[in-house]
Amino acid sequence: MVGICGVLGDPQHDIDAIASTIEWGVDEEAADYRNDDARVHLSVHRETDAQQPATARGTGGSEQLLWIWGDVIGFEDSTGYAPRGDRERADATYCAELLAEHGPSFVDGLNSEFAGLILDRDRSEATLFTDRLSARPIYFTESLDGRVLFSTNLNTVLAHPDFRTAVDDELMSEYLKLERAFGVCTPFEGVSQLHPGSKLTVDLESGETSLETYWVPRYRPADKSYDAFVEEFESIIRNSVDERREPSAEEGLFISGGSDSRLLLSLFEDRDVTGYHLNDSMNREAEIARKVCETVGVEFRFLRREPDYLTDVLERVADSHVFSSFFDQAHFAGFEDELTADVDAVFAGHTADTVLEGFYMPTLEVPVPRLGWTIPLPILDPVEDVDSYAEHIVRNYQYHRGPSTNQQPAYVTLEKSPIEVLRDRMTESDGTIVHHGVTYPSLEALTHAGGFYPVTNNKAYLMYYVTNQMLPTHYPFLDNRVIEFSLSVPHRHHVRRSVVNRALTARNRKLAEIPKSSVGLPLTYPRTVYSAARLWRSFSGKFGSDSDSGSGSRSWSDGDRVLRETDIAETHLLTPENPDRCPAIVDWETVEDLHRRHLAGENNYFDLYGVLSLCNSYPARNGLFSP
Repeated sequence: MVGICGVLGDPQHDIDAIASTIEWGVDEEAADYRNDDARVHLSVHRETDAQQPATARGTGGSEQLLWIWGDVIGFEDSTGYAPRGDRERADATYCAELLAEHGPSFVDGLNSEFAGLILDRDRSEATLFTDRLSARPIYFTESLDGRVLFSTNLNTVLAHPDFRTAVDDELMSEYLKLERAFGVCTPFEGVSQLHPGSKLTVDLESGETSLETYWVPRYRPADKSYDAFVEEFESIIRNSVDERREPSAEEGLFISGGSDSRLLLSLFEDRDVTGYHLNDSMNREAEIARKVCETVGVEFRFLRREPDYLTDVLERVADSHVFSSFFDQAHFAGFEDELTADVDAVFAGHTADTVLEGFYMPTLEVPVPRLGWTIPLPILDPVEDVDSYAEHIVRNYQYHRGPSTNQQPAYVTLEKSPIEVLRDRMTESDGTIVHHGVTYPSLEALTHAGGFYPVTNNKAYLMYYVTNQMLPTHYPFLDNRVIEFSLSVPHRHHVRRSVVNRALTARNRKLAEIPKSSVGLPLTYPRTVYSAARLWRSFSGKFGSDSDSGSGSRSWSDGDRVLRETDIAETHLLTPENPDRCPAIVDWETVEDLHRRHLAGENNYFDLYGVLSLCNSYPARNGLFSP
């Protein structure tokens, strides 16, 4: 693992036993700090970033120490935005200079993904902080007699010898049904995430804490033409990519058959980048990814998954499983050696559809009688209150990969329904919504940003988290300016149009004219046409007239086939020790029955992947679920 952990408010504490939970491999750089008030352990990829803490001296001569882990590219204050410039300089050095000039409020304008700590020894206080979206979450507990234990890895808290792990059955059911516990919640009592866009100040003498939220998503749609939005976005995303590039670095880019990665590729004007595509075979998606690279003259690297690839991934990510996503979302974990041997950093288009194209916004769905289908339409389905939003989460196919029914997984013994579990953690007062401990200033803001504020609300978060463990990874679509732009675009444009497609068409029409693999049409077409094309693809696949309509047309693994054609269930699920490893909420006889029925023809992969993730997680393997 890479990241940061520590204990605040205990001069005698030794964290050596838990420091290993943020050490991913043997090639990371580490740094330790200890004084009378705190112990801190840091693990990073680059030697220059290990030179922490950095020191900042305030106007009164006070000394503050700063640690940071992330991808810091610029700063904005009342005078405007200034890119960082020198990417060779350590993040901590850059941030310490801002701290000296602006005080802790510098965090409010920092761009873009980070987690950090400020230690003010003169005031005997420490401040934990995270970025606007909590892309680099900080997990913490105040359950240790006045001490605050924190880490960028949830398992650090669970591993602490003085912390008693207790499962919150309702939140664990939420994870198993919806692939994550939302907001600041975790499936463990007494452990929370730091609120996105916030600073938690700890009095090192008393142990008292105070929270300041410095940013919340405010939906403020601008009144201008869509062409004007596209022009604005083109400028923002170009700067977002340029400011993340390092002239001396070998860089890669994850390439799919869609539009997000193509737009990023078009912005590498020097073509000095390697495109990586992950797949089981050179299917339609892979061929399109290769054509995209060939069209602009960049090297294409094919990362072929072998049949037992996901077994290797399951084993590799066990200690980094933070109960946001199931294990298979760590898509690239099995190619760490290849990536780190080739490049110094990699770019990813992950989250673009969530931030810019209304992926988690509720849209109308039309049922198709007899076939059992629903057709999603690019028309916003208004959310009237928190009750309808909770129902949207459970019943909308975009929000999770499991059955869109208000029923717990068959093996979960909890009687409360998924909607009830969600609704009990959502409140509304004077227009302000609190959703699993996260505050949204309006229902419109929740509808807009609920899928990325915090980013751990995204069902595919583990891809982001694990890739950052492997090597420095850049996510231009998580730039502060992209987020603010998203909040200025009316909801109807998010669900009906694609600003990414339009920007790509304007930059490189040849790339845009290459068909999108999921629909077989160029990216120059309106989204309404794509909806019709997806319906036709589904119809053709169901009745056998499209030979490449199933898993052969996509990039990610087919969970149904993996469980049938490999021994992952036999070696990592149906083992003698696993029934005792699981929390009491899991009925093991039902798990075994689900697997038998899966092999007999049912498709129970999602439920079985949930138990696989649970049984092979850090707390399960270390007996922390046992009574």
